[in-house]
Order: sequence, then structure tokens, then C-alpha cells
Amino acid sequence: MSGPPPPSSTDSLDQYAKVNRLCSLCSRMCRHACPTHITTRSDACSPVGRALTIELYRGNKTALTEAPVKRLYQCTLCGACKSWCKPSHELPRIIELARERVIQEHRTPAGLLDFDQIVTQHHNVYGEPHRERFKALTLATNQPPSNDTVLYFVGCTTAYRHPEIATAAIQVLNHLGINTHLLQKEVCCGSPLIRAGFTETAQNLAKQNVEAITQSGIRTIITTCPGCARALKLDYPKLNVPLPKSVRVLHITEFLTRSRQMKRLKQHEAPPPVAEIIPVVYHDPCHLGRELGVYEPPRKLLRLIPGIHLVEFQNNRDHADCCGAGGALPKTFPDLAAQIAKRRLKDAFQTTAGMITSSCPNCKQHFLRHSTKTGPLLPVYDLLELLAGVLK
Repeated sequence: MSGPPPPSSTDSLDQYAKVNRLCSLCSRMCRHACPTHITTRSDACSPVGRALTIELYRGNKTALTEAPVKRLYQCTLCGACKSWCKPSHELPRIIELARERVIQEHRTPAGLLDFDQIVTQHHNVYGEPHRERFKALTLATNQPPSNDTVLYFVGCTTAYRHPEIATAAIQVLNHLGINTHLLQKEVCCGSPLIRAGFTETAQNLAKQNVEAITQSGIRTIITTCPGCARALKLDYPKLNVPLPKSVRVLHITEFLTRSRQMKRLKQHEAPPPVAEIIPVVYHDPCHLGRELGVYEPPRKLLRLIPGIHLVEFQNNRDHADCCGAGGALPKTFPDLAAQIAKRRLKDAFQTTAGMITSSCPNCKQHFLRHSTKTGPLLPVYDLLELLAGVLK
């Protein structure tokens, strides 16, 4: 019987052998930041526990039974462990590569058995008809591209579950006089598949997107989804499918806080004086913050909105807690993902905030799914929705 096919990634698990060995022998200072360890209180379900599992697995010192596979997938890949790791070890990337090997060895966890097939068939993670990807979007003119056109990469969650975020983004861009183009051949960015270990399918999706983007001739891509931004910018080169060097990828908060856009935003007609100031707590998405290093742009935009007072979680920026929606956790261990969301929402209730906002459609979706089960209902909005409300 032939062995597993070679990995599709440009890096491999063995390249991280020394880093993972050090991680598995660490004094475990990162445990208090790991959302799954905090929830389960299990050392096996901690960064060091997973590193030890991978070390034994990588060196063929133990069989990969159901329990080790379970530990590998009980992780949101949020990167909180990295923010507390003095050598800044890339344990989340090591876990991704270990999952890739798990998938190649046909040990796919039950919650992901049909995931790869759904995305392959429908080009999105929800199994929705591909032809309806932009059906719910409004205000999108999709004029022919010109030199100053930006390409708005919408993403699956925004397109199929929260089109109000895309509508708000397009409204803001139209208000600023920015010619916005939608990529009609857009398919899933592949980020959820990369996190789950389905690298080959993610690579095929990347090829489709890169080809369509290249054919468009547009050089600036903006997204409202940090997972899409990360995939296009950081993951595609690892899959050997990089975008052309002339193309830049920005999360929309980065794009809007560039000097020209900020000047236009500050010049918009101010609304009437507000009757009350609403405290709003901002949640840092893991992909946007720890992976892309974008912390201040969303806060700059929030400070522009009249009637809003920005408050912070106790754990914010690079030490922000995860919402629980990442790393395929809601598919593999939905109860664990729910507990992590409830913990973050409980922290929001303990601030003075009357509203929670973020810059990620998946964070919004996960918070909304669990907010009614946590206690008093706290409204959840994407930052772009708040900004568009002012510009109307």
C-alpha cells in the first residue's frame, strides 16, 4: 500500500521539528491564554499538550488514535499562545500542518467528513448555490474596472449569512466616491479549509481566485473578512499560488484609515447632536489582530462615529480572547465553541458597553448565535454597519 501523497504546502511538519520539540517541553506559560484550555481545564487540551501530541506523532512514537486527533481539533488556532510565547513559536501553523497529515491519512473528524465535498461542489462553506453568492447584496453597481477601482472580495459568511455587512461596506465606499468592483468568479478563499487540513482543495480554490483577480487587472483588493484577507495575503504564497506582486490586499479598516479616505470621512456632513453617548466595546478578531497586526485602524474609525464611546475588553489587542469561531471548532466541537463565545460575551457584559462590535463577519455570527443564551441580549454589529449608519 503506497504512503500518503506529499503535502500541498510549501512548508512541512518536519521543518518545525525543533520548534515543536521545544514547545512540547515548555513550562506552559501560555496555558492561561488558550481559550480551549481555560474552558476544559485539561492539560491535554493546552498548547503544550497539543505540541507533545504532535511531537510523538511526528516522530512515529505513538499511533494517532481518536484521542490525539480530538486534541488536535480542539483548538481555534487563534494564536493567543503566540502572544505569550517569548520565542514566538508558530504552534498554530504546526497544528495546521499536523491536521493536514491527519486528513491525508484519512482520519478526518466526524464533524468534517462532508466539509471538503460541500466546498468543492458549491464553492462556499455553507453549501449554498454559487450563482446566488451576490444575490442579497444591494448598492453594488459593478462598473467596469478603471485605474482607481478597488476589488471588494466579499467572502462566504458575508455573502450568504450577513450580506448587511457587504451592503454597509459598499455604501461607505460609494459615499467616498470609490469605484468598487465585485469579482463575479469569486469562490471561497480557502481559509476554513486550510485551518481544517484540507490543503489540496484550498489550493484549487486559490488558483481560481488568483486567476480571476489577475484577469480583472485590479491592483487593490479589500475585504471585510479577516480570514479572507489572511488567506489572500499570507496563505496563498504557502500554497504556491501567490497573487501578482503588483496586487495589494487590505482589510477594509486599513483601507479606510489611509490618509485620503480618512480626510474624506472627516469631511462628511455631521449628523445632528446625539441625545446620548453609547459605550461600545470592540472585539479584536484573531485573524485581523494577531495574524495581520491590524489593531488601531478599527479603533480610529470608531472614534469618528458621533455618539459612540469606545470601551475596551480587559483582554484586548494582541492579548484579546477568541470568540470561539475559528479553527473549524464550531464544526468539530460545537459545545466547546459555544462555551468560548459565552465567556467572551460575559466579559462584554462586565464592561460598561451597551453594544459589541467587531470587524469580522464570523465573530458577529458566532456572538449572535450565542448572545441570547448568555444573559441579557447585547446588540452585536459589524463596525462597517455603524459607520454606514452615520453616512446615510
